[in-house]
Amino acid sequence: MLWLGMATIFDAQQQPRGYSLALGFMLSLIACHSPAAARAAPALPVASGCPSVGTQRGEVARIDDRLDIVLKDGRSLHLAGLDPPQPTPDAPDFPSHARDALAAELAGGEISYLPLAATPDRWGRVPAFVFLLPRGLGAAPVSATIFLLAHGFARFMPVPEAHPCRDAFLAAERLAREVKLGLWRDPYYAIMAATNHAGFADKGATNVIVQGRLARVTKSHFRTSLAFAQQHKAGFSVTILQRNVAIFERSGLDFHALIGRMLRIRGLLDLRFGPHIEITSADDIEIITDQHIQGGNPRPSGTKAAPPPIKDP
Repeated sequence: MLWLGMATIFDAQQQPRGYSLALGFMLSLIACHSPAAARAAPALPVASGCPSVGTQRGEVARIDDRLDIVLKDGRSLHLAGLDPPQPTPDAPDFPSHARDALAAELAGGEISYLPLAATPDRWGRVPAFVFLLPRGLGAAPVSATIFLLAHGFARFMPVPEAHPCRDAFLAAERLAREVKLGLWRDPYYAIMAATNHAGFADKGATNVIVQGRLARVTKSHFRTSLAFAQQHKAGFSVTILQRNVAIFERSGLDFHALIGRMLRIRGLLDLRFGPHIEITSADDIEIITDQHIQGGNPRPSGTKAAPPPIKDP
């Protein structure tokens, strides 16, 4: 079921023609490990084998504002690879709308899931791939994460546990972004231009997506820095601690070969010593090709333009 009611800042009446068909087709492709879906995502070395079904079942008790799923047996599941929405000036209630959308899809109360860790994290949650049970004869399970990403209810956040499904999750997110579903209609979530130094001022200590052309690579005893401006203080940079460089090398990523390429970086923005993000994995970098720049251009942040009004379906 496509959830396009008033629990989203996306106006269902403005939904692009053919979107429902495209979304349903894409979800079925991803669920079946389609090569076409994998090709749709930006290319970086990734593992194959994104799961399409869970190994355990549970009954849902509730969903919290972070989109974590609490089961009736007391266990809490965290959707791996999901960056849940935050209240913003233009859409302060959007997190609860996203929660309600997922709850509507889980109306039957039962899910299947694949735990991705043997023990809970420090918040008592088990990272997992969670699947909505099939509806109807011959239907396939649908990833709860893909459902949320494809409807613009959340963004993808690269974490080690989500690595096998990185391409599928990015493809789902890109579909929502290109047609401006959900949070992608909110200026707060616009992809940030690496050269827009002033736009970073109000985004410190939050997860952001930054895009720009890599200008230079510098190396010191403690870190490697990727700078997106010729003068370090004039723009955004990325930090890789020297102890983590080997992780990128094992992924086949050559930083110097990326100079001049359009990159998209995800992570926690640190404003100390200039805006920068520390990354620890090649999954934190997307190499943006020409065909993927269209529809995903970074825009200046800080605009006061409001998203379309919420309407009843």
